[in-house]
Amino acid sequence: MSELLWTISAIALLDSINPNAVAAQVYLLTTPKPVPRSIAFILGEILAAWIAGMLIAFGMMQLIAKVFNQLGAVLFMLQFLLGIALLYLGWNFQKLISKTAVKRPKSLKPSDMFLFGFMLAFTEAPTALPYLAAIEQMTRTNPSLTELALLLLFYDVIFVLPLILLVVVYVIAQNRSTQAIALIQEFVSRWFPVLFQVVLILLGIVLIADSIAQGFGRSVI
Repeated sequence: MSELLWTISAIALLDSINPNAVAAQVYLLTTPKPVPRSIAFILGEILAAWIAGMLIAFGMMQLIAKVFNQLGAVLFMLQFLLGIALLYLGWNFQKLISKTAVKRPKSLKPSDMFLFGFMLAFTEAPTALPYLAAIEQMTRTNPSLTELALLLLFYDVIFVLPLILLVVVYVIAQNRSTQAIALIQEFVSRWFPVLFQVVLILLGIVLIADSIAQGFGRSVI
């Protein structure tokens, strides 16, 4: 279990490199009395990601249980395909990210910000594949319903960690927060897409290599 937690933590940190969500959070923190709406935005992101994760995980487990007989072979094939998809996404990430700009919401009420965060988490296609890779790792251990729910919640909290840190910076810095947040936004806009692209390619290579090695080992046995 500890190895699984380390694995999904690493993937969640990768997934948290999300320029769109960070840009939205930065904008919210520049509005008057931003903390309630920023927290609502984060909670919306967490809930949407958790619900999506549960649905995807149940789909994976039911597909494996009802359609395939060789569990290991299916999982490693799924991992291999995810690795290929991550390589493709990483290679074309700069093109994809340029098409996913987030529009500013018209209403800033906390309830609307919750819905905004909820919907944003569902529409961020460029960051979906790392989540699928993490869910594949979770379902491989055949977890109980409670374990699966907690694993996904653990992942999703790490997923929104940069958004939480931005709120913490705002609360601590107060009058100096505008400048600090502006610097963070500039750093995120410039370097996060590049970092995300590199890590996506590396993660894809790792998943492909592991699926081949593990799958070959099983076929030999």
